[in-house]
Amino acid sequence: MEFKIECPWCKQHYSVDDSFVGQTIECSVCKNEFTVGRPNGLESEVTILQETTDVVAEPPPSPYQLYSQSHAQNSYSGQPNTVHLQQNVYIQQPQRASVLPVSESDKSRDTFALLGFFLGCLGIHQFYLGNIGNGIATILANFFCSPPLVILIVGIDLLRTTTDSQKLPLKEKDSTLAKVLGILMILGGILLFIITIPFYLASASNN
Repeated sequence: MEFKIECPWCKQHYSVDDSFVGQTIECSVCKNEFTVGRPNGLESEVTILQETTDVVAEPPPSPYQLYSQSHAQNSYSGQPNTVHLQQNVYIQQPQRASVLPVSESDKSRDTFALLGFFLGCLGIHQFYLGNIGNGIATILANFFCSPPLVILIVGIDLLRTTTDSQKLPLKEKDSTLAKVLGILMILGGILLFIITIPFYLASASNN
């Protein structure tokens, strides 16, 4: 028959079988030893075998901690009839959904589109977003590519760019102005390329 006992030092409760009556057990919390007496009502009589002056009480369990006690296990510790009680602690952490705030860039896509439309060949629109490398590449393209190709590249940038250099979405992400100006630059670049083809062919034939 099982009955409940209490450690006289830390007040930790255990459930033991009546076969442990008269045996010395060690508390798994405060590590003090005491003798299990015969049950008397709901509590047991115990005899203190060891005193200690340094007992630290554990804080009360949180609402999310579930405690269960395992069966008593016999473990030899140098003294006869000494039983160590081992307590298993199961901690259940609450699952909380973390909601991260959506960050937005302080750069505007409308401003980016206007800079690209009027000063795109100088890479100003890329410098505005913090894309230093793309801005320098746009400037160098003026020396190695034809003007219609540079205009075409800038127009594509206006259509496809929706984030800044930090990958944060731009204000007015779905800007109609940027789309219109990008399409106009792409069409202008194609038209200018068609117009300049005869001049390139004529210069090539003269050489």
